[in-house]
Amino acid sequence: MCQELLLEFFSEEIPARFQKKAISDSKKIFAKILKDYGAKFSDIETYVSPRRIAVRVLSLEEKTQDMSEEKRGPKVSAPANAIKGFLRSNNKVKTDLIEKGGYYYLNIETKGQSISEIINDVIEDFIAQMPWQKSMRWYVEEEKSLSAFWVRPLRSILCVFGGKVIETYIKSVGITTGNYTFGHRFLAPGKIIVTNFNDYMGKLEESHVIVDFFKKREYIDREITQKAGAMGLCLNLDQGLLDEVAGLVEYPFIHIGAIKEEFMSLPPVVLSTSMKVHQKYFTLTYPDSVIAPFFATVTNVPGTEVMYEGLERVLRARLSDAVFFYKEDTDVTLEAFAQRLSNVVFHEKLGSIAQKVDRMMSIADSREEHRAIALCKADLMTQMVGEFPELQGVMGEIYAQVQGEEPEVCQAIREHYKPNGANDSLPITKTGARVAFFDKLDTLVGFLGVGIYPTGSKDPFALRRSALCVVRLLCDFGGNLLDGEKLSWYIETLMNSYSEQGVALEDNTPEEVKKFLVDRLKIYMSDKFGVEMQIIEAVVSSLSDTDFDYRSVIEKVQRLHDLFQLGGYQIVKEAYKRAVGVVGDAVVAQCTVENLKFANEDMEKLHSDVVRLRSGDKENFNLFVDASNSVLRACDNVLINDPDATIKEKNLQLLKAYVDEVNTYLGNI
Repeated sequence: MCQELLLEFFSEEIPARFQKKAISDSKKIFAKILKDYGAKFSDIETYVSPRRIAVRVLSLEEKTQDMSEEKRGPKVSAPANAIKGFLRSNNKVKTDLIEKGGYYYLNIETKGQSISEIINDVIEDFIAQMPWQKSMRWYVEEEKSLSAFWVRPLRSILCVFGGKVIETYIKSVGITTGNYTFGHRFLAPGKIIVTNFNDYMGKLEESHVIVDFFKKREYIDREITQKAGAMGLCLNLDQGLLDEVAGLVEYPFIHIGAIKEEFMSLPPVVLSTSMKVHQKYFTLTYPDSVIAPFFATVTNVPGTEVMYEGLERVLRARLSDAVFFYKEDTDVTLEAFAQRLSNVVFHEKLGSIAQKVDRMMSIADSREEHRAIALCKADLMTQMVGEFPELQGVMGEIYAQVQGEEPEVCQAIREHYKPNGANDSLPITKTGARVAFFDKLDTLVGFLGVGIYPTGSKDPFALRRSALCVVRLLCDFGGNLLDGEKLSWYIETLMNSYSEQGVALEDNTPEEVKKFLVDRLKIYMSDKFGVEMQIIEAVVSSLSDTDFDYRSVIEKVQRLHDLFQLGGYQIVKEAYKRAVGVVGDAVVAQCTVENLKFANEDMEKLHSDVVRLRSGDKENFNLFVDASNSVLRACDNVLINDPDATIKEKNLQLLKAYVDEVNTYLGNI
């Protein structure tokens, strides 16, 4: 019989920035745990709000399935004590051992159990496995010890299965599960008894708690839009701010406040950023997108006149600071700010920001590029960017406009930070793209040149992101970005600039930088076009010059992607993958393929097709299809890595010849 399982983990406030990810993480983890126990169910829904995670399991069978698993033990040659320990820990005897591949195995059978019997272990596993970005422990009085890790201290755990409570003591957090939860901290803090999911959701909404994150987010968007629309205004929706605000309140109450006219002379981006960063207020605009002297805010309790006045008073204080910063900054030229960059360290091994600017100058060409580079980092020294680091580049453009710089220079100052990742927009102007390229390439040359590389998932200097951005610029702007020079020229010129500044880089830096970029290029193409890595590798390996045009490689991969959707190409793709997998990294001796002789019928047919392919019309794709069909038959029917070394060598030579022909074809597309 199938029933609904409802769990709720009620805690102190979960940080807003953790909640959206916790929805998907909790669903994935809980599903995995149930499947590991052999439980059968139709679906899992998870919900997160500031003080709770709710898990709903639909159509969960009352008893788990019987399971059998093959458990690997010690090697056959292991000491006797190790083998005895393996048997003892699994309550087995020596006759139960199965020898396979040089190891001992045991068949472990687990009888099905009721949900009430396993629920304690399921909850403990979920608490232990939930991957919070940051977590903490607290003192558990009942256990006289610290708790398990959780995002914030847990206060209660609700557990209802089939409408009935399952009471079980969760030792890791010192809590006995029950059938109750709690409403809004301030508006309805009392205990709420629930029997199922619909009862749970309904009673919580009556108690001013919206548990569904996405429903709450939609409600905030709709309410602000309606209230602003009644005033002839539009919501300038910031998705990140909407997510954050939805994670801050249990039940949203919307208020439209006013901004004093004296602050409206600030640049719109300063106004909106100050409201967003400091106060979590939404920007409102007129229908023509001009920023309006109003804001929208979301509170966790109904507002009062005193509260509304407080919200506006705090904003006035923040905007007064912004006015002061803006005035102070505009009283100083960007050149003056740029002169202070010598006091800012880029990296202890690579010198100051001012030295980075000098290196970028060494590879610049036009007057606009030199001017943009001279000013592009100056706003790092301004008070506004000191207060709002996310405005670097943006404030540089604004201050450059104030002091009358050319429009292309102003735009390049902002654009040189683009793209800032895989999904960020690219620069529009050539000057902006070139300065962005110089900036990111200098970073890669410097860090890789002194031996600083990303390790595993750790990339503290965002070198992978810098490389991806360089790849995107090279792919989008092509030869225009390099302006007639090769990539090597830019790398070597930057290396010379580092040397002149007293920074010694490794001699193999050009090769390392280009290899690092090519690795990012491969991943970028794989993600963007969904092409298998073997095909991308074939295209790249067919290019002998490491200074190849990235855009042309992208175009070639795109053409291949289209080609492989057609009939016959799937056969070639599959055969190529299998041949590459069989040949692997083996060192295959050079030979005249036409002179090879084979006793095996399948290998002889493959030999005939490969010889015909090598001597025939390379534009006749049917020759590749015929040879590929022969490759697939040979791989299915023939032991390529024959125990006889001579036969093995000939087999590999023939497959290698086929791979080479496909690589050549791919390289010529």
